[in-house]
Amino acid sequence: MRRWRHGLVGLAVLAAAAPFMAPEVLAFPYQQDFGADRVWSTAPIPETRMAAILADANARTRLSPLARDDEGRRIFLTDGGWRWRVLALRAHYAFALTRAFREDVIVNRSDVPTDTVHNGLGDGRTRAIAGVIAHEKCHGMERRRFGLWVDLTKPTWLREGYCDYVAQESTLTDAEVTALKKSDPNHPALPYYEGRMKVTAILNANGGNVDRLFAEAR
Repeated sequence: MRRWRHGLVGLAVLAAAAPFMAPEVLAFPYQQDFGADRVWSTAPIPETRMAAILADANARTRLSPLARDDEGRRIFLTDGGWRWRVLALRAHYAFALTRAFREDVIVNRSDVPTDTVHNGLGDGRTRAIAGVIAHEKCHGMERRRFGLWVDLTKPTWLREGYCDYVAQESTLTDAEVTALKKSDPNHPALPYYEGRMKVTAILNANGGNVDRLFAEAR
């Protein structure tokens, strides 16, 4: 009886963990390969548009010295519905996320024809799918170069700022930053913007040495 119960517990744990190890078990109805990237989606995938988005994202990542020739990922485009809520856990209002080891890219409410991602906050804020994918691929590049502990040992401004630097975009405009610093100085998007600005300044000063950037950041 005890062995039977342990078996049931083990099956329950595997069932709970399965979506995080293999998000495709959540029955994404559409799938297509684009070079080294494989895309799953809750909506039909416009092939030409998606190929252009990924070409843009990959061109951005290749500018980083942390990138390899092949930065292919498994990419899951959601509609911000139940699949996103399951996979995002408590990060419901992120534009996207990746997790260590598999480095699957999970994207919030996506619209491929317009190359936009919504974060679900209802404030109309969007980012480009290409930039979001480049940002998330960069997190995997950071972990590969500096180890899994980079997420715990390096400050948010560095980790997120460098990924936005690679993505070549921020969620906020300069004008929005100025306004938010007065009205909501703890807004969660501010560290990303400020991090990108700080990373840019440091790399400009040190000749673009990313290893030195991460080694010296506190």
